Parts: sequence; structure tokens; C-alpha cells
Amino acid sequence: MPFAALILAQTDGESGATTQPLLLTLGGQTLLERMVDQAIRLGCQHVIICAGPLPSALMGAVDRLKARGVDLSLARTPREAADLLHPEEQVLLFGAARILPDDEMSGVAALTQPTLFTLPEIWGRDRYERIDAQHNWAGIAVLPAAMIRDTVAMLGDWAFGPTLLRRAVQLGAIRRPMTILSEADGDAIAPVVREDLAGAALAIIRTAEVQTDGVLEHRLMLPPLRRLASRLVLKPISASMIAILALALGWGSLAAAGSGLMPVAMLLILFGHGFALLTQLVGQAGLAERAALGRLLKRRAIWLPLALMVFALHTALEADGQTLTAVLALWLAVQMLVLAHATGQGGHLPEWRLGDVGLTLILGIACVTPWPWAGFALGLLLALGAQLAIHSQLKQASTLPTI
Repeated sequence: MPFAALILAQTDGESGATTQPLLLTLGGQTLLERMVDQAIRLGCQHVIICAGPLPSALMGAVDRLKARGVDLSLARTPREAADLLHPEEQVLLFGAARILPDDEMSGVAALTQPTLFTLPEIWGRDRYERIDAQHNWAGIAVLPAAMIRDTVAMLGDWAFGPTLLRRAVQLGAIRRPMTILSEADGDAIAPVVREDLAGAALAIIRTAEVQTDGVLEHRLMLPPLRRLASRLVLKPISASMIAILALALGWGSLAAAGSGLMPVAMLLILFGHGFALLTQLVGQAGLAERAALGRLLKRRAIWLPLALMVFALHTALEADGQTLTAVLALWLAVQMLVLAHATGQGGHLPEWRLGDVGLTLILGIACVTPWPWAGFALGLLLALGAQLAIHSQLKQASTLPTI
């Protein structure tokens, strides 16, 4: 069944981002752009913005969306918006600016009955429309286009949004309670002024799923990075900017390793991994990094083995009496690449693995001591242990009976 999105963005003249919620900026993009992107991810084939008089800031957001190839239409009045809808379509309706995770909206494209997303009536009475004694409307609905077109035809002097809501309630629309657990989070998804964005950012980033590598990255780095990201998304900083910095640090480590500055190289890799995680967090709260940058960041696991190879070559050619260190560094690099290949073949890294962050920390500390070879030897033992664990997993999987 065709599926469209309708965003009600009535504005007054030249209202700016401080007074128009849809133009508030989070993670380098306006809430309007965020909602359009979300609608497309949820399966909407086209998006209609019913915007009334268009402020210049709103036109800028619309132009950016169109430049990215989004199928976007503008309507000055509800009647124009209704004319742009196919009579057989289901419509994802945004009644106001909303910041919601995709999992809260899961399955909306498959809904065939009029559905209103709801919150408890006692929450956010200054932000939400009350629809009965138990429920407030959360500002999100899935309605048939025919209902929207019929409502427009009977409007007269009535306001479109409240009239459409009343008709949906009168016609028995299904209530779908949202999974939000607290009133504070309920307020956070419906920002009105810039100050409200702090709560929204914290709510999103607190539950954002991030791909981590090893226990140190997950337990040590991620918690403070979540707090940092919840502040960064309130600034004019995008995930792409952070991704570029992460890549510059990661690949810059090769230059440091080639100069024999192994502690500096390890420090650059540590910060590179940190900014890679930060990219994921900021990208989920706002505009995600460009696809090419995302693909490059997914290969960050090769930063450390490449730096080790460059360092081994430098040590073998220029450092006297460091043959053992060079051999161990090269062996560790090869073993890390073997591990990466094994995981690509279906192996799972053990939960106890320190990850590249832990190994980088060990090597960085070892390289400022008189015995750098000890760090490479310890890293090699850890890598061999992980390889044995993966080999055992694959062997067990191969011996399981097939049904």
C-alpha cells in the first residue's frame, strides 16, 4: 500500500529557529530535516510539508533536502496538501516537531487502521492534545488519506490539525501507547524552544546503539563519550566533521609510526577510535556522516596493524639492536589481520578481548619503557588467545548436527 508522510509545519512570517520548533538544530540538522529523513527510513515514498507562509530558514532546510534527492512537496494550505495525497494512501502524520527513535515507530508502514500514538494523560499537558481521560495524543498518527481529504473538505473556519484529530478519535482510531517510561522523556521528544533540546539529546544518546570493539572500548570509553556527545549535538557540529577528524588521527598514526614515534602513533589511534565512536553517537542524534566516511570508519581495525608494520620496517632499517622488537611488531600485525579475516568468515571474538583500544594502550605504555618488546609479546599472546578461541568456536560449529 502506498505510504506518505505529512508534516504540519504552520509558521508565522519570518520566525527563526528560536521560536519555530521545526527549525531547531540538533546534531547539525534541523528537526524538520530529521523528521523527513526518519519518514523515508520508515518507508514513506514521498513527504509533504504543509508550511503556510514560508520563513527563509525553512526554505533553506527544504532546499537541502531536495538537493539530496528527497521526494518532497510543499503545500501552503491543508487543501493543497490533501490534493497531493493519493486517495488510497496511508499517511504518517507529524502534528508538530517530534524527536523519536526509529524503534518507537517500528511497523508504521504496515498499519492499515487509523492509529494515534499516545502518552499518559497526566504527562505534558502543555505540549500534547488530550484525547480522553487516559491519553494525550503524542503528535504522531497513521491515517488514511481519504480521512484527511474528507476533513479538508469540511473544514470551513476550523483549524485543520485539531479537527483532523477529533475526527480520528470519533471514528475510533486505535490508540498505540508509546514505550517512553518517564514524563521527562515525554517532554524531551516534543521540544518547543532551544533549551528543550538538551533533554532530547540526552534521551537519544543514552540509548543509542554503538558498535564497539572489546571491553575497554565498551566499558571505559563509551560512557564518557555518551555524555560528551549529548553536548556536542547542541552545537553546529556534524557527524561528518567528527568522522573526518577520526580518519585524520587514525591514518596520521602511520606517519608517526614511520618516524619511530610509536607512543605518539598509539595516542593518535586511541583518539581516532574515540572520535569514531563519537561519530556514531552524534550521527544517531542528528545528521549521519556521509556514506563514504562511514565506510572508511568501519575499516578502522586496520589502523593498528598497518602502524605496526610501518614501525617494524622503520625499526628494522634504522634501529640497532631492536630486531626482536621489529619481529614481534610484524608478527602481531599479521596476527591481527588473521583475526580480522577469521571474524569475516563467521568467527566471533571472545568477550574478554581487550580490543584495539586495549592493545594500543599496552603498546603505547611499553614503548616508553626500556623494554618495548615486552608489550609486543603480550599483545601477541592476547591475539593468539583470541585466535584459538575463534578456532574453537568454528570447530564446534562444524561438528553440530544439521537438521
